[in-house]
Formats: sequence, structure tokens, C-alpha cells
Amino acid sequence: MRGREGVCERAADEPAMERMGRALHDLCQPLTTLQCRLEMAELDDSAEAYRAAVELGLAECGRIAVVVGKMREILCWDAGASGAEP
Repeated sequence: MRGREGVCERAADEPAMERMGRALHDLCQPLTTLQCRLEMAELDDSAEAYRAAVELGLAECGRIAVVVGKMREILCWDAGASGAEP
């Protein structure tokens, strides 16, 4: 069984759709964490909880931006490999 590779691995045996599927899966964790923390802050209703939610939210948004960037790379690479306009 192969180990998990980064979403931008361009292995010949791995089509872009598989890499894109992995990238979409990788978005789930930071989105779930963000949603959970925001819901917890809403329940707590304190300034400290809101501050913590904002700090964590910013960190998770950074993680999301990285994965979205990798998805763009996959699409650009796949478009270039297929001869399509990137």
C-alpha cells in the first residue's frame, strides 16, 4: 500500500482528479475545526471565547488558503499537460 503523498505530487500513475479529490478532502478538517470553534464561541458568549475563535479562525483560514493554492496548481498543471489553456 502506498503512503499518503502531498496533493501536488505529479506522479504519472495519479490523475489530476485523484489529487483534486485528496485536496478537497484536506479542506474538510480546517473547515470543521473553524465551524466547531465558532459554534463554541457562540455558546460561551464571552469576549475571550470570541478572541480565541478569531485567532483559531485566522490560522485555519491560512490552512484553507494553502490547500486552495495546491488545487490551483493541480488545475494549472493538468491544463498544461493536456494542452488546454491554463
